[in-house]
Amino acid sequence: MLQINKLSSILLIVIAVLIAIIIITSNNSNEIDKYAVQKIKIDSLSKIINVLEQDQLKYDNTIAVYRDSLSLMDSQIDSTKNKIKKIQNDYGKKIKDIRSANHDELSNFFTNRYK
Repeated sequence: MLQINKLSSILLIVIAVLIAIIIITSNNSNEIDKYAVQKIKIDSLSKIINVLEQDQLKYDNTIAVYRDSLSLMDSQIDSTKNKIKKIQNDYGKKIKDIRSANHDELSNFFTNRYK
């Protein structure tokens, strides 16, 4: 009888240890699953961030090209404005001269102008 009680006690202890191991293992697998899910999410977000960074670089390069084009156009506009001012000044002087010119001088002016 004593041996049966001892055997029962050992059996109960072994069962209790097995149950504890199963419970601990099931909790660890849940934690491992949670970790795996979080790692997948992090990897997915990292890939998205990499794609967005590449897109940002493309947009930055495009903006730089447009900025250079605008600078060139601004230079061309300034050059054209300067040419227009010069032409206005030249013709302004000629118009002043025309006001005091006689008929022959006016004829020569328009003849030379349209050559």
